[in-house]
Amino acid sequence: MKKQLLIFDLDGTLAETRKDLTTGVNLMRAHYELPPLDFETVTGYIGNGVRKLVERSLKGSNMDIDEAMALNKTFYAEHMLDETELYPNVVEGLRALSGNTLAVLSNKPGDPTRAILKHLGVDRHFFRMLGGGDVPNLKPEPDGIVELMKESGIAPENTWMIGDHHTDLEVAHNAGVKCGFVTYGIGHAGNFTADQSWDTFDSLVSFFTANTCS
Repeated sequence: MKKQLLIFDLDGTLAETRKDLTTGVNLMRAHYELPPLDFETVTGYIGNGVRKLVERSLKGSNMDIDEAMALNKTFYAEHMLDETELYPNVVEGLRALSGNTLAVLSNKPGDPTRAILKHLGVDRHFFRMLGGGDVPNLKPEPDGIVELMKESGIAPENTWMIGDHHTDLEVAHNAGVKCGFVTYGIGHAGNFTADQSWDTFDSLVSFFTANTCS
């Protein structure tokens, strides 16, 4: 097979980030003298970008969302590396996938996306790491995938979007590329059906290493 462009989501696909996201949300809420939200509640709010996370986390209040987003950004930046870690075998898996072209497309803002991947020691595996603000629209709009295909020179039929959330499946559909779903993540597929699903990162790697030319 031809070399493939494998585009990975970050939160829930490459890395477990929920504890630090929860910390950022609850420090923001504490600023407004609101009680903390539990881990599972915040988990349910993740996946559509920071604005949606903040809006959902402040539902029922009348706080200024732009101000709250700025607070959340500050608090999260101070704690985003506290407990965030890669899922098992991601380091070895990315190395094994080096015969393909690898990229990251997250709805997390671009700077923290790149900072987390650098901190975790895997940034060198990706030719581009895009996040919110790097392209005009977040997933499920196809802007990020279109940009990555253009830069890599790889056609849609050889491109995969891999993630744990229905937005990842929807953006693949909108961009006309294949979609892969990891069931170990923090999201759900919604009404979308993946071209391929995996329950571990190892099984994902096995699939692509068996279907990539040397």
